[in-house]
Amino acid sequence: MKNVEVKYLSQDEYDKWDEFVERSPQGNIFNKSYWLKAVSNEIKILACIENNKIIGGIALPSMYNKLYRNSKLTPQLGVLLPPCDNKIKYSTALSKDMEISNELIKNLPKFSQFDYNFSYNYTNLMPFIWAGFDVNVKYTYVINDLSDLNSVHDNFQYDVKYTIKKAIKNNITVKSEYGIEEFYEINRKTFTRQNLQMPYTLEFLKNLDSVLEKHNCRKMLFAVNDNNEIIAATYLLYDKDCTFYLMGGADPEHRNTGAQTLLLWESIKFASSVSKKFDFEGSMVESIERAFRQFGGEQKIIYNVNKSSTFTKLAYGVARKNKNLIRKLIKV
Repeated sequence: MKNVEVKYLSQDEYDKWDEFVERSPQGNIFNKSYWLKAVSNEIKILACIENNKIIGGIALPSMYNKLYRNSKLTPQLGVLLPPCDNKIKYSTALSKDMEISNELIKNLPKFSQFDYNFSYNYTNLMPFIWAGFDVNVKYTYVINDLSDLNSVHDNFQYDVKYTIKKAIKNNITVKSEYGIEEFYEINRKTFTRQNLQMPYTLEFLKNLDSVLEKHNCRKMLFAVNDNNEIIAATYLLYDKDCTFYLMGGADPEHRNTGAQTLLLWESIKFASSVSKKFDFEGSMVESIERAFRQFGGEQKIIYNVNKSSTFTKLAYGVARKNKNLIRKLIKV
């Protein structure tokens, strides 16, 4: 591309990046520099600059040397493109977007593995396919319009409405005055029930929560029973565009109370006061997908773009099969 510079941004330029994230159709809170710093050991931001303005880019958090992957609790990253210009032809805009993607691909750092889930608003994967990357699909569900909660509630499946009423009859109340340690404890019970090692430590969550609290972009909700016991919790991440259901958990002894379903409804109601949309953040686990689908959101495709060396691909395959043991050994 003529008159376009492709470079890694300096720390002093991260404010410009954050402004671009807010303008880009693919931008979301997971691309903001403060989020990336909080969840990543190391980050790079590769950007296309035209007339001293960012017109495209990709955040590149890395796990370890030359392993570039989504960081913990980061469901969407990938290439960000400029806002649509309705004054130019669709084909012209598409060509420019593809040129930006091609420039970014050509200037990616040397990697043993590149493995990111892109925004569901990034749909033209041809530049990556032509460059030899593999593309897979994942899914999430999004309630696109929170302006009318009655309409949102009408779109719930019968089972969701019934379970919400059941939780209310069980005298489950929703509170928000507890903290990250209480959330971690109830979150941990969900992993313990499945005989899974926690994918993050309490210290990691404390540090992340502290950052998000400073930026006023997180909310925790807790379901409490008659005995004032916390039996379920949700952790929400939000900006003016979208609220994400980031984490959740429930006490397995109280799974039949309807508390989790009530919490999701209360989460959606909270989201309507701060955001336009609610993203369930997806799941490829059949039972979880089914539960999210019943809330009436629109199914969205998240494309996973990946490319690895042969050795890394084999090593990663072994690591995935033994991730529970590895987490236990290194206490992530």
